[in-house]
Amino acid sequence: MARWKRSCVGLELYGKIEPLLGFEEQVQRLYSLHIGILQSWKPKTLIDIGCGSGGFLLRANSEISSLERAVGVDLSETMVARAKSRGVEAVATDICDTRDRFTAATAVFDVLNYLDAEGLERFMGCVEALLEPGGIFLADINTLYGFEEVAQGTLVREENEKVAILESQFDGERLRTRIDLFEGDEEGCYRRERDSVVQYLHTPDAIADASGLELIQLYPVALYGEEADKEILLLKKGE
Repeated sequence: MARWKRSCVGLELYGKIEPLLGFEEQVQRLYSLHIGILQSWKPKTLIDIGCGSGGFLLRANSEISSLERAVGVDLSETMVARAKSRGVEAVATDICDTRDRFTAATAVFDVLNYLDAEGLERFMGCVEALLEPGGIFLADINTLYGFEEVAQGTLVREENEKVAILESQFDGERLRTRIDLFEGDEEGCYRRERDSVVQYLHTPDAIADASGLELIQLYPVALYGEEADKEILLLKKGE
């Protein structure tokens, strides 16, 4: 099987600045939408791909009564350590190395947008392989509006002697974000870390075509305004 590897460029630094970004309200709204859809399918086992610090799995474990096991995977050691510290089962691994099978899989908050076309095809093949027959895959993606009108620009966040600066530009296909983190010490000096991440615009049809999963339904989501800046995709593996 073709292997999937999402580039780790920027992931560790993004893991450090995540608590500073101030998106918690929007993140929790998105979690609620995913959980509401999952509840109607009553999954027994769940794998959350790109689990980050485990926030979604914490809610899934407490709100989806049918769940017997929920596990997260992420390529960021920083994120997985944070998830484990919160009591979440999580592993720092490539999903293509996962041998267990699940009745549901999720990829929450832009995970698919971090994959280029080749990476998306490999990723979706691995998702299909880890699902049991009849299993579902739930993921959200940024829309064109989300990239053009919401994500572009400069974001500055400061807290506890830390300053994070994100500068994002969208060229019609890719959103490139440069990340700078400044951390102060006891002597008033600041150390800078710099890295970058790239997100790619994908259509729901392209995602479905990249795998053997069937696109069942689309859910438009407006997190930051009146127009949909995200879409949640529900895909299903054949019986």
